[in-house]
Amino acid sequence: MDVKFKEPLPYLSIDRDEMKLLSPLDFSGKIENLGGRLLLTGNINVTVELLCSRCAENISLEVNAPFSEIFTNLKTVAEEEQEEEISFFSGEEIDITSHVARAILLELPMKVLCHENCKGLCSECGVNLNQAKCQCTEEVIDPRFLVLKKLVNLSSTEGGVSSGSAEKKNI
Repeated sequence: MDVKFKEPLPYLSIDRDEMKLLSPLDFSGKIENLGGRLLLTGNINVTVELLCSRCAENISLEVNAPFSEIFTNLKTVAEEEQEEEISFFSGEEIDITSHVARAILLELPMKVLCHENCKGLCSECGVNLNQAKCQCTEEVIDPRFLVLKKLVNLSSTEGGVSSGSAEKKNI
């Protein structure tokens, strides 16, 4: 049997987080009776709002996610089938919200970018480098390498071998 629905949800909850939906959640697929189990397969289309991983600006991303889940209302079938993941339901309706959220989440890229060449945020002042040039001029040095910088400064003030030169000075 064919299944189609369009659900205008403002947010979709995933564990304790919420994902903002910018378009109605559109599902189209089919449901099959497998004798004590129901197989629901289809495709989910929705536009979600996410944050760019570099500059933290809101961006919209269209998600097309495949969907395939097995449901049963018989506890014995759910307990017997250990190799397949079967979701138990009771009553006349199946709530697929958490399954839909998981399918959408699996289709999201690991790193969401507003555009491929996003410059991100300045690590010192936090300005969005896509919108403005940063005024920070101080060189940031990893604290683990400060000792090396002191050695470089020490050798240049007390003599010794300068970089690129094999001549000895003041030794």
